Amino acid sequence: MNRIFFLVIVINFSVFVSYGQNIGKVVVYTENCNQLIAGINNYITIMAMQDSSLSVEQISAYLIIPTEYEMEPIKLDIEKRHDKFLIRPDSIGLVEIHVKLNNHVEIERIRVKPLKAVCRLSNYKANSETKISAGELKAQLGIIANVECCGFEAKCKMLEFEVVRIPLSEISSRVINKGGRFEDNTLGLINQAETGDLYIFKNIYYRCPSSEKQRSEDMIIEIK
Repeated sequence: MNRIFFLVIVINFSVFVSYGQNIGKVVVYTENCNQLIAGINNYITIMAMQDSSLSVEQISAYLIIPTEYEMEPIKLDIEKRHDKFLIRPDSIGLVEIHVKLNNHVEIERIRVKPLKAVCRLSNYKANSETKISAGELKAQLGIIANVECCGFEAKCKMLEFEVVRIPLSEISSRVINKGGRFEDNTLGLINQAETGDLYIFKNIYYRCPSSEKQRSEDMIIEIK
């Protein structure tokens, strides 16, 4: 019985020590899988072990941009909106959140990823088993890059893409299109569409605000 009693005391003491070590620690999480998105307003939740809620005066944030040259961290503006904090990093990198608790500062780090878009030809996008008529394909004007996250609607800038036509009985042909709207050479290739043809839209590049050039997945369309 004495051994059992001693074991209970040891376990309780270990829990107390573990709990004590976490006093004053800060928890930070975002609405996007613990990442921030460059170029848009991000809402973050910050929790700390103190009697009152955190004030904006207790918090500061710094953007660290990866580069071959040493750069000073960029201080970011922070606003408090109800029980959350708003922050907007304008570049990919790493954000350090500094939280003042009593006489010390806790630091949490969050990665900043680029805003991504889904490239579409009308209602069609990559990785879909798409069959459309020749007439429907010929009626299209180009490819758009839609942002489909983060609670708002936006478009990113289309830079270029390549179109490859693979007919049933002829040699394939291809063109490179600058921008999102079909150019004359692209329209000429699309206007050749016949039943059984495959059209591959590949090397699709776009740019969202505050991000580098990004590549979309290829689209394959079969003419029915």
